[in-house]
Amino acid sequence: MLNLKRLEHLVVIAQEHSFLKAAQRLHLTPPALTRSIQTLESTLGLALLNRSHEGVSLTDAGELVVQRANRLLGDAQNLKNEADQLRGVQTGQVNFGVGVFPAAAFLTGVLIHQARERPGLKVQVDIGSWQRLLGKLERHELDFVVALTQSLPPPQDFQIQALPSQRFAFFVRTGHPLLAMGAVRQLAAFRTYGLMGPQLPRKAQENLCALYGIEDVQALPMALVCDEIHVLQAVVAASDHVLLATHEGMHSCLTQGRVQVLRHVQYAQAQPVGISVVHHRQRSLSPAAAWFVELIGQSLSGQWPPEG
Repeated sequence: MLNLKRLEHLVVIAQEHSFLKAAQRLHLTPPALTRSIQTLESTLGLALLNRSHEGVSLTDAGELVVQRANRLLGDAQNLKNEADQLRGVQTGQVNFGVGVFPAAAFLTGVLIHQARERPGLKVQVDIGSWQRLLGKLERHELDFVVALTQSLPPPQDFQIQALPSQRFAFFVRTGHPLLAMGAVRQLAAFRTYGLMGPQLPRKAQENLCALYGIEDVQALPMALVCDEIHVLQAVVAASDHVLLATHEGMHSCLTQGRVQVLRHVQYAQAQPVGISVVHHRQRSLSPAAAWFVELIGQSLSGQWPPEG
């Protein structure tokens, strides 16, 4: 009889192309993982993997089995989510990812509200770049991701739900020399200062290249690349570096007067950038995850505090 765990083991090996990496991710020993795959191959009567010094690859039969396994594992997760729905949203597990700047705009308030209203929920949050979070979403490690996705649209097999947009800008410490300059001087001098920000997708890097008048993204004057917003906020407030961030993500610093916006230097013509909730099209969100998505939307829409 087929075992879903063994199918999951095969899918992870196919993703990692390595028994060792797959075993680490699955929290198994390599021999135990090897035995699991051997049992699966014996059950199906098929050779599923090609093993060599260069790594592991799927046989033709393995490719077909992995495709079917992904559907079966997705169906099993849907069944679990529907069972959760019968129990309600008071208990359960929610794993989601959030981009660096969206997290700064809503995450703390949302988690405080959840801890007070739904304390039985177990929550795991991963904050980071959309590129990395997309990989975790594709591997079914996250229920959903909230991120700025314009520069790297998700594949077609993902459901996208639009949330209120955010506005990018360049920020400097209060008292920074750039703030005293007019438009022409500010733009010219801006290019001489170190730039900070999170890990950016290729399209965002190209937008910066256009602003700097260069073609090679490697030539961008990135003084600090960091996916921790509080570190970026602290460094920009205490140095002459320039930070690319969103108004919403920098709200507390702006309110406290620690930083100011460069009015004469604009990123991508200062157009609002849409935030999206992204999740697998074939996997229904659990009631707890759907409750979180609704809560996040209320927070970003200014409907705060929410009811219940």
